[in-house]
Amino acid sequence: MEKAPLPSKFIKNIFVERKELIKRVIEGKSTREDFLIGFLRHTPAVATYGPAGLNASIKGVGFIVKEEYLETATNIILEQLSRGVDRITALKILLETVYDEDKVDFTKLTSIELAKKHTWVNVLENPEATILFYIPPNITYEVRCTVTIHENDIYWKYVNAVHDLFHGGRKARDWSKTPVYLFHIKEIYDNDPKLMGEKIYP
Repeated sequence: MEKAPLPSKFIKNIFVERKELIKRVIEGKSTREDFLIGFLRHTPAVATYGPAGLNASIKGVGFIVKEEYLETATNIILEQLSRGVDRITALKILLETVYDEDKVDFTKLTSIELAKKHTWVNVLENPEATILFYIPPNITYEVRCTVTIHENDIYWKYVNAVHDLFHGGRKARDWSKTPVYLFHIKEIYDNDPKLMGEKIYP
């Protein structure tokens, strides 16, 4: 059975508004406030529990393209990384390959594991996580997920490539040290003060 679509307001707050920020940066119209709020859309707290105890960690997250577009998008980004591109060019490529709503799988969020500390230890044993988004003054979502770990596959390659394109426009890290998480969304709760944790998905 096909899953119900995610709530449009969640997609707007977490995905569409970040896409609009990237457009403003390209056009030279972004403000300091844009960046502060924009990064909060991208850097929620990821809570896990396991051998390392109850843990919460701020991580950069984003949606991933649908499986049928994954290889093509990855190859486009890898080609640009091999050349080395400037910031604006990198953002334009991301808009075309990563921020096309028709190609995005909104049931999965991704992140890179840079530290391999508490989150890593917990997820290896207990692949459950809650992602908490907060966008001031009152937009906040609790996203409950099942986590899968990816190394040396297309998901690992794609997420590392997107990260490096955004942060510098060239491959500058040893990706073998940075596995990737896929957060498979199970439930979403709207923690807006008016809704007080109302379940909005599924």
